[in-house]
Amino acid sequence: MLVASLLLAIPFIGYYYIWDMETFLRKGQEQTLMGTARALATALHERPNLFNQQASFKKQLETGKDFLPGKIARPIRLDGDLSDWFYETRRINSYDYQHQIDSEYNAEQVTVSFSSQIGRYQDFVYAYFQVTDDQLMFRRKNQLSVTNNDYLEIATLDQNQVLQRYVVSSYENGWVNGYRLPAPGENQRFPQPQSNIQGHWKANDTGYVIELRIPEKLLGEKVAFAITDYDGQHLPKITIGSADTKSSEQLGTFTVPSPDIERIIKGMGRSQSSILVIDQHQRPLTQHGNIHTARGVFDSSLYIRQELSWLETMKSWIMAPFYYFILTKPSSDFTSEKFEFRENKQAHVDQALAGSPASMWWTTKDNKAVILSAAHPIYVDNQVKGAVIVEETTHGIRDIRNSAIEGVVITSLMIYISVAALLFYALRISLRIRRLRNATEAVVDEQGRIIQPLSRLPAKDEIGDLSRSFANILSQLGQYNNYLQTMSSRLSHELKTPVALVRSSLENLNHHATSDTQQRYLTRAHQGIERLNTMLQTMSEATQLEQALQSCELITFDLAKLVQGCSYGYQQIYPNHAFTVNIHEQPVNITGSDDHLAQLLDKLVSNAVDFSAANEPIVIDLELDKRIARIRVTNFGSSLPEDMSQNIFDAMVSLRGVNNDTSHLGIGLYISRLIVDHHRGSINAHNLEDGSGVCFVVELPVTNSP
Repeated sequence: MLVASLLLAIPFIGYYYIWDMETFLRKGQEQTLMGTARALATALHERPNLFNQQASFKKQLETGKDFLPGKIARPIRLDGDLSDWFYETRRINSYDYQHQIDSEYNAEQVTVSFSSQIGRYQDFVYAYFQVTDDQLMFRRKNQLSVTNNDYLEIATLDQNQVLQRYVVSSYENGWVNGYRLPAPGENQRFPQPQSNIQGHWKANDTGYVIELRIPEKLLGEKVAFAITDYDGQHLPKITIGSADTKSSEQLGTFTVPSPDIERIIKGMGRSQSSILVIDQHQRPLTQHGNIHTARGVFDSSLYIRQELSWLETMKSWIMAPFYYFILTKPSSDFTSEKFEFRENKQAHVDQALAGSPASMWWTTKDNKAVILSAAHPIYVDNQVKGAVIVEETTHGIRDIRNSAIEGVVITSLMIYISVAALLFYALRISLRIRRLRNATEAVVDEQGRIIQPLSRLPAKDEIGDLSRSFANILSQLGQYNNYLQTMSSRLSHELKTPVALVRSSLENLNHHATSDTQQRYLTRAHQGIERLNTMLQTMSEATQLEQALQSCELITFDLAKLVQGCSYGYQQIYPNHAFTVNIHEQPVNITGSDDHLAQLLDKLVSNAVDFSAANEPIVIDLELDKRIARIRVTNFGSSLPEDMSQNIFDAMVSLRGVNNDTSHLGIGLYISRLIVDHHRGSINAHNLEDGSGVCFVVELPVTNSP
């Protein structure tokens, strides 16, 4: 299990390896992106015509006066309805009494104001003017003047840097065209129709709306818009607007991105990045690509096969819920502000406009994407005129990271499943071996007797073969033990007749013996046959006891009285030994045969007397331990040999010396064990801790608790 637990380190090692790999990939993406920005900037160096020369001279631009029309996605319908304009509040310019031209009336006196927005679509500039006026004055029909009414005036510098002024007025609601006002010094006296300035005039409850479409080439690098409120011949005209339309010096800048910039950027053919070119006032001149699809060179769609095998499809279908429970799937549906509306994300742009390339990482507001932006300055005559900004998301790297994590997860799961299968197999083998061990131990009792056959496992593997082998061995050992256990009874039965024949023959010979020598040999033969007879009686005693135990009547008696009574007799039988008796004071009721238990006590005391040292006492204890009556018979003499504490209770086992005059076949302790087993008790012997003697302990279950 400890080795298996070390496998848990595999996913952690894999995760940290993938984390380092992601760090290196990010550094690589940053270097690649910076190289792309440098290459694009190199293509734009030393091209002064790409930037607005008028805006280049201004240190700071004025809102509402300097214009950079945004790109419109679709053409605007000129119908006075502003619903088809894509409203961006920050692109709308508003003008009121504070923007008066050639007058200084207060707010109550100025009843006109307007808001406007300008955009580009292909080669045209679109604009609307939403005017608030308490009294709308249309141009009267057949009136030559175009300024004795409410009107819109547009001023610009043409390609020759000459001031050109245009007026838009109308007789009524509907289609309108512009009029070009005569320039100073021209022979022309009246306004000339300008058909390429087209629009729609629409009155409403608060004033009127003018929508215009002007050719982009008609407007130069400077422009101004103004609304004149005309309420009557005797009332003053009030004009408000972006700048004084009569002075070319007062016009605001009008920046239109150069087509060369878009052509160069488009020519790079990089669809995996978002590219932006800004001027020195941080105004976006052109943009190519969409940041939502800009995943850079690590875009997984560039190398992942679209058609998956059935195995890959099944793996993706099964594992996808698990993956995206712990992984974040890169989403293209994230919120990203336009460049001009970003806040606190311009540090690298400021650094680039200061002359040093820089890059920056940031997370979108919805935390769904991480964007890398690299900025490189554009030089014209050793002056920074703008910057190239290249941006990408880290979605490509995150796809690679997720794929790597998926691989680690699958590999880890396969390893875990394999290890779990091996552990399960090992545990199952260990469990079966333990069961076989327990079954084998249950076959043999504490005395080493085989009490039941070993079950044979039906399994056809090695453990099944082992169990069947154990069963065969134990069966043979059981038969051999049974032969040994019954050998004494058989010998005693078979030898009785020959012994009787020998004895009768010796008695007959005794009557015919004529010499002392013959009589001496007959006497020795009689002694031998008597000893042999005694041995046969002892051997048959065990057999008779087993039969007697099976037929004896069980009674309940006080074991304490039995032990006490027997102890009195031992003192008389063995006067040369002192007896120390410790008897439990309360009655110790036992259900069994009192005669056989007395016989048990006799055998133990006799054995203790034989092995007791001279002048050493024999101690007899009886105690009650819960529901167990425990009898101890302790003698002080020779110790038991090692590993013989249980074998001494087997038949034909004796520790007495061979020169002992008395015949001992080791039947006494064997009879003691038979009596204890019949009473469902236990008997054992052990040496005293100080090695001074041996203690025999008999434990018997009591009938009732005290």
